[in-house]
Amino acid sequence: MENSIYPWVDSHCHLEMLKGDISTILDDARQEGVGFCISIGTGISANQKVVDISSRFHDVYGTLGFHPHYASRFDQLHLDWIRDEIRKNSKIVGVGECGFDFYYNRSGRDDQKTTFAAQLDLTIESGVPVVIHSREADVEARDILEGYRGKGLTGVVHCFTSSIEQARYLLDFGFYLSFNGISTYPQAEEVRDVLKYVPNDRILLETDSPYLSPVPMRGKPNAPGNVATVGRYVAEFLGLSYADLAEKVLKNTLMLFQRISYEH
Repeated sequence: MENSIYPWVDSHCHLEMLKGDISTILDDARQEGVGFCISIGTGISANQKVVDISSRFHDVYGTLGFHPHYASRFDQLHLDWIRDEIRKNSKIVGVGECGFDFYYNRSGRDDQKTTFAAQLDLTIESGVPVVIHSREADVEARDILEGYRGKGLTGVVHCFTSSIEQARYLLDFGFYLSFNGISTYPQAEEVRDVLKYVPNDRILLETDSPYLSPVPMRGKPNAPGNVATVGRYVAEFLGLSYADLAEKVLKNTLMLFQRISYEH
């Protein structure tokens, strides 16, 4: 199997949710050629664990935020804690994940909107990118983002599964789009159509571990090392060498998350 001379990057995982020893999980990822990963915060407890894990491992960075599932538990004091953590902790590289989830609706829509807006404000104030979760909420996501056009908002929409029309809007806004194991699923033609549409300099890769394992691991818990499987699949689909795609994704990730210090 062809190997990449550039590292793969997992730009979105949840290390605190993984079962097993994190040191072993990260060793396995390094064996798969993963250079670093970003562990994504979702709520008060998860955020505190992200800070701890990122402080213990040189190749783990973190983001802190309130997932839309937990928007009804939004806490201004904890948001202030996130602001302070970003200010003093260089391993925290962004805000999120945050946004809308109208598929599960685990928090009310008004709570989701209020919590999302507060984190977009914090993103601009702190000068870091935002990690957006948007499910069954394309119109609402565009509506809230319009209020931030021209204000320096940068970020990524992770686990992108929306239409080319939505992709066009987000790319025009300046966002990156991130793809994971869903791109390998037989029924995910629309995701692959978007992959062909997105410029190579706007693509990120992720696992969303422990969720969404790629084929042939589908149905098993995901892990950061599987971003290599996603990357090889996407490279072959796009007609790129593994090295070309890995290099582009590495550059894209470092361009977006500018606090990350990594030299290949």
